[in-house]
Amino acid sequence: MRYTYRRGLLWVGVFVLLSAVPLLIALAGTVPKARTFWIEFGVALGFIALAMFGLQMLFSGRFAWIAPTFGMDNILHFHREIGIVAAVFALAHPVILILAEPEFLAYFDPTVNFLRTLFLSLVTVAILLITASSLWRLSFKLNYEWWRLLHGGLSLFIVFVGIAHSVQVAHYLEPLWKKGAIVLVMGASMYLVFHTRIVRPWLSRKKPYRLTEINEEIPGRWTMTVEPQGFKRMEFTPGQFAWITVGDTPFSLQQHPFSFASSARDRTIRFTTKEVGDFTESWKHMKPGTKVFLEGPFGSFTPKADSHLFLVMGGIGVTPAMSMLRTLRDDQDPRHALLLYANVTAGDVVFGEELEELRKTIRLDVVHILEEPPEGWKGETGLVTREMLGKYLPDRKHEYTYFTCGPEPMMDIVEISLRNLGIDWRRIYTERFEIV
Repeated sequence: MRYTYRRGLLWVGVFVLLSAVPLLIALAGTVPKARTFWIEFGVALGFIALAMFGLQMLFSGRFAWIAPTFGMDNILHFHREIGIVAAVFALAHPVILILAEPEFLAYFDPTVNFLRTLFLSLVTVAILLITASSLWRLSFKLNYEWWRLLHGGLSLFIVFVGIAHSVQVAHYLEPLWKKGAIVLVMGASMYLVFHTRIVRPWLSRKKPYRLTEINEEIPGRWTMTVEPQGFKRMEFTPGQFAWITVGDTPFSLQQHPFSFASSARDRTIRFTTKEVGDFTESWKHMKPGTKVFLEGPFGSFTPKADSHLFLVMGGIGVTPAMSMLRTLRDDQDPRHALLLYANVTAGDVVFGEELEELRKTIRLDVVHILEEPPEGWKGETGLVTREMLGKYLPDRKHEYTYFTCGPEPMMDIVEISLRNLGIDWRRIYTERFEIV
């Protein structure tokens, strides 16, 4: 699905409308007499913050029907930024109320209502913790598995306390139907976490894949090949990815996203990774026959049938491009593909020999870019720059779709440079995987 302004505006409108649902419930029917502007403003921020925290569970990147509108990369960035906004709104809610009317300090007075004070204090800490751990996870040396558990638990706790607090205060929710509506709407958002963490693994337990082989492409880069056991493997489009869980059960903290590296026509599925964390470093020790559970496919980092491919990849970020190129080969697709492949050294190039073979079978041009080239190197050197992209930009640039995946600094340069070179943003696709 292509990016469009119309779809973008539609989803922004849907998000704004959903963010206002708790507030609209509060204002429906008979409402109490209005208080001062700042008190009502503070209350409104509380309702909106509650809704936004609930919506975070919808815009988490785990629902495939949302991503095609903007792409998975943009959805996850949206999730991150809106999470910050929701945290600011939630924290501003009590601050504004207390500044407008100091009597609201009683909500944090344990001598008035100990349990209320305890939970409001805990939820304040939870909001600060979920924000800080998301922004600075690596600085805190918090691995992905424990962060994922913490993130999900804190999210549920924040929404639960928000529901209980709004129902307990009940200034705008005095009628029973309003209390029920708030519980129903926000409970639905909490179910999304339950569905992702419990229902989906439960459904996938009967469809395990089997690890058939682990191959070392180059030192520190491993390819995992899996095949379905007694069922048809999942269908995917080149450029998409799946969440992988290795072991006898799909109920595991170790669930990580990896791009498909294999052709969409292969009977088996391949993933290729670099050793960058505990999970990926364990690949070399995996044995054939190990159970692997896949959830997916996800993502819209996918080529369109009516356009050529301009691929700017760095390091192991080349894996989705390999899926695209291998599928072009198997489909005998006549489209042109240009791959700008950046690495630090020649020894870091993955699939080098296969790329040379692919050049003989499909319309593929490969430009290797080395940051530290060997003596006598005649190819491109240094980092990917606007000038380098402009050098290889096709004459009929409107006939291409542009993809970039790799180190974040490189991708930032590529995105901005392509826009400055006149490429329509709707033709630029990015994929970032910062989870290790």
